[in-house]
Amino acid sequence: MGGASAPAFADEHADLPPTHSVQPQMVATGFEFAEGPVLNARGDLFVANYRRLGTIGRIAADGTAGIFCDLDKLVSVEGRAPQAHGLEIDGRGRLIAADFGAGRLLRIAADGASVEVLADRWEATRFDGVDDVALDRTGNIYFSDPGESDVKNPTGSVYRYDVGTKKVSRIATDLAHPNGLGVSPDQKHLCVAESVRYRLLIYDLGADGTLTDRRVLIDFPTETRGEIIGGVIEPEGLIFDEAGRLYVAMWNGGVINVVEVPSGRLIRQYDAGGKQVTNCYFHGGYLYTTVVSKEAVFRLKLGVKGFDYSEPPEPQ
Repeated sequence: MGGASAPAFADEHADLPPTHSVQPQMVATGFEFAEGPVLNARGDLFVANYRRLGTIGRIAADGTAGIFCDLDKLVSVEGRAPQAHGLEIDGRGRLIAADFGAGRLLRIAADGASVEVLADRWEATRFDGVDDVALDRTGNIYFSDPGESDVKNPTGSVYRYDVGTKKVSRIATDLAHPNGLGVSPDQKHLCVAESVRYRLLIYDLGADGTLTDRRVLIDFPTETRGEIIGGVIEPEGLIFDEAGRLYVAMWNGGVINVVEVPSGRLIRQYDAGGKQVTNCYFHGGYLYTTVVSKEAVFRLKLGVKGFDYSEPPEPQ
């Protein structure tokens, strides 16, 4: 474990295609700031900021596209315009949204007709801008709030919303722009992208949601080495596959880095479709990516599945 980056790709992951064999396919366009792709069991694709900021678009499995949810029409904004970033989907088909614009954690009904504010503060402190979300197997929600943090002012935090008690806990602090995050399939680790330090952190995750033993999972390479595109490339959204490998959207570089967990080795790198890639999500053997510079969603045919965090719906 540690911050050393691999000079070449590990070759024992034979189920993953080689880097240069994967070509991004454009799926949809028309996003003002493409973020947070998620798909439901039917294959409907949901993406934040369709046509304009503050909406969530749906591209149905049959290709029909439209606005699924208009946040500023469904929930009060209190002087701050809503803008969704990260999205997740729970076991009931509801969307969980990180409202970066208004600093809230939202839950959107499966039909898009209503929005519930799950949290907008920790204790007496309002969130500044909730950036990304992740779920565990029991449906608890982990989310990041970078605030105005940077390397010289590492004041960003990670929080956990307990779906049973409906309480928010602050579980990680002193972070320089925490962004994407993900719970490992074995539920024993939480990984967090510390964007402006160009690295991923990993914590041990307790059953009660507490975090211990913070350490660096990987410092991403700052120099290009062979197949590896390096540089000051900020990690953004994260997603695990069912084998426990972590896929990381790299903003400036326009690539998806694949990291072995918990070793921290960089094992693959794929073209995401363009620069300013914000997030990624698995469905049907494809990895979907959101690319701001192209105002578009792409997909990569990797032939592997994402880890399924969903649980059966609770009895009504």
